[in-house]
Amino acid sequence: MDGGNEGILVVDKATGPTSHDVVAMARRTLQVRRIGHCGTLDPLASGVLVLCIGPLTRLSDWISRGGKEYGATLRLGATSSTDDALGEIQPGGEEVPCIEQIEAAMVPLRGWIDQVPPAHSAVKVDGVRSYRRARRNEAIKLSPRQVRVDRFEIVDFEVPRLRIRVECGKGTYIRSLARDLGVALGCGAYVETLRRLRIGTMRVEDAVGLETLRSGDDFEALQAAYVEPRLALQGILEPLDIDADAARVFAHGQPLTVVDAQPDEERAIFAGGRFVGIGRTGEGGRVQPARVFAPPDALA
Repeated sequence: MDGGNEGILVVDKATGPTSHDVVAMARRTLQVRRIGHCGTLDPLASGVLVLCIGPLTRLSDWISRGGKEYGATLRLGATSSTDDALGEIQPGGEEVPCIEQIEAAMVPLRGWIDQVPPAHSAVKVDGVRSYRRARRNEAIKLSPRQVRVDRFEIVDFEVPRLRIRVECGKGTYIRSLARDLGVALGCGAYVETLRRLRIGTMRVEDAVGLETLRSGDDFEALQAAYVEPRLALQGILEPLDIDADAARVFAHGQPLTVVDAQPDEERAIFAGGRFVGIGRTGEGGRVQPARVFAPPDALA
């Protein structure tokens, strides 16, 4: 991808800055106003932050659906008001248990689970972000949400620190996993360090660092961190390749008819290697445009 005024850029966020800080940095370096990110990382967290630039900002909701992978260190035997190391730390209850007990307590936290987000989170309560209410010491009651945890495993354990690896779906809070594990063990737990290793197929090894993004001097490194929409959407939306004539019809907002289309399915539409848009299937194999990214006159 050429980057510049349009693209998908994979950034390795350091601890400290907010996700919005990284977006502001990218706006200054790339001289582009329209930039959004896919999946917020807290200031404590580092790792993969995907930026959608220009018209592709409208793709962020789909990219955010991609599976995520994290590495984290949990501190057992204590609790935190924010469920991470930035909050008020209090001693936990019982002694930190053995690794066999920890492994047993992790089992119910895998698969589809009901998870209550942290009070200090961006979840809205009556139109107000939960963390704003928490900072004002307001009583907050968040409803549980169903999330998917595909992997929740121990990497290393040296009392009181537990290193874990998590693979999960959209909306899963690692801070909530830590909190709920601590409750199950009776000793308390919070996230001490957190690093996002992957969103979908986009890995931290392929990301550009913040210093490179800030300076903008290493053009090749910046360009190498851009990914094509086909790769960014891999495993999220099935691709549908069509010819130029069909692409122009689709770009004009007209439906396509696809033989193998399944009802109520979304597809990523490509023509000649170019990303055209996203279609949603209906009855009779008709694929209606949900988002169009390529103007008709660019599909000649």
